[in-house]
Amino acid sequence: VDKIVFPVSIHDADSRRQSFGQVSNAFIRVVNQADGQELARYDLSEDASSETAMIFGEVYRYGGEWKFRAVGQGYASGLRGIALDFGVNVS
Repeated sequence: VDKIVFPVSIHDADSRRQSFGQVSNAFIRVVNQADGQELARYDLSEDASSETAMIFGEVYRYGGEWKFRAVGQGYASGLRGIALDFGVNVS
């Protein structure tokens, strides 16, 4: 495993007329389990007005170490859009 992606989506977003633009205080963070220290944090911006799914961040291997990258890529096409971008066939 070289990369772990953290997608999030709003369940039944279209039928419930919801988007991440309505979500407040959403974030992803990496915490050192040994001492509880927050190593990295990404707060969702309010620019996600039409997105119903999002890749918040990813952990990837670089030079033998694990690194965290905030991504913040939104999808108005929901979890289906994320799946398709990663080559997952969704009916």
